[in-house]
Amino acid sequence: MRLVILAAACLLALVTATPALASGAPVAKEDAGDLTELELPMLVAPVTVNGRLYHYAYMRILLKAKDSATADIARDKVPFILDAMLRETHRATITANNDPGQIDGKGLEKRLFDAANATIGAGSFVSLTFRDTIQTDDPASNQAAAEAAAEEAAAAEFAAQTAKKPAPSAHH
Repeated sequence: MRLVILAAACLLALVTATPALASGAPVAKEDAGDLTELELPMLVAPVTVNGRLYHYAYMRILLKAKDSATADIARDKVPFILDAMLRETHRATITANNDPGQIDGKGLEKRLFDAANATIGAGSFVSLTFRDTIQTDDPASNQAAAEAAAEEAAAAEFAAQTAKKPAPSAHH
């Protein structure tokens, strides 16, 4: 089931990014007033706690390069930047205090900023901001998580009950 959800999210990300990537450039800022800014295609990040997937967060990221020449280089490397960011969101949870309802905005911003700079070169970008972030589910109503928690509770109760039972006697 988790694989199906991941495949669907990847397909959605690909479909969303395909028009921008087909033209050979990322989605550019409409007014083209600041040639150092890059608006990246939507990034889909898993929201996990202790290895359990709760839902996905969709993020639109704006990077500001140190100069227009660096921004031009970065525009040609957008797929690599997105790949590095995606790997970073899968490396560790993006939640605050292991709460699937809260995204660690400042921590995630630093991690993604570092990933972008590592891809193009240290000091290539001067800032990263989130244009918008959307979580797909309300974690409180996430049925799969509730079912998994109920299964864990039942298994723990069963283990506790079987531990209390005396061992069967060896009498024949």
